[in-house]
Amino acid sequence: MFQQAYLTFGIGTELYGVNILQVQEIRSWQTPNPLPNVPAYVKGVIDLRGTVVPIMDLRERFGLAPSYDPTTVVIVVSIEFHGSSRVVGLVVDRVSDVHEFSQQAVQPPPDVSQVEQQYILGLATIEDAGNPGTANGKMVILLQLEQLVTQGLMNQVNRNLSDEPQIHEARAS
Repeated sequence: MFQQAYLTFGIGTELYGVNILQVQEIRSWQTPNPLPNVPAYVKGVIDLRGTVVPIMDLRERFGLAPSYDPTTVVIVVSIEFHGSSRVVGLVVDRVSDVHEFSQQAVQPPPDVSQVEQQYILGLATIEDAGNPGTANGKMVILLQLEQLVTQGLMNQVNRNLSDEPQIHEARAS
């Protein structure tokens, strides 16, 4: 039976998961450099070893108020965008653990959710360690990162980043 590993993390009271193979690193929260004309959930960009990385706050993306505390982290992930790999930072409240789920254990998303259905790969349950095989565990919402991140966002961020050098050149004239 094929098992897929997911990095789980919390936003508010909910637990989410992303494919561990897409995770590059986990960083502590730092205020990014802002970008003009992007959605409020795009906090800006950071320079990660020479790579410009857009930072998206998943709390705001899911309609929650932004909140930053000592447990707030940025999960740096790699996504496919128009045939190339792009790096994006996801701001989350806390990182939980890595869990493996079989394809049979992943259920289709419900019709009602705080997160739009198109962003959900499925739901899985982390079994209670004290009672294996029971349904007393915690439900994890597995996210479809390409859909979540690219819905209009990457085009807009790319446009803003490509405009920025022109702004600096225009100021220098």
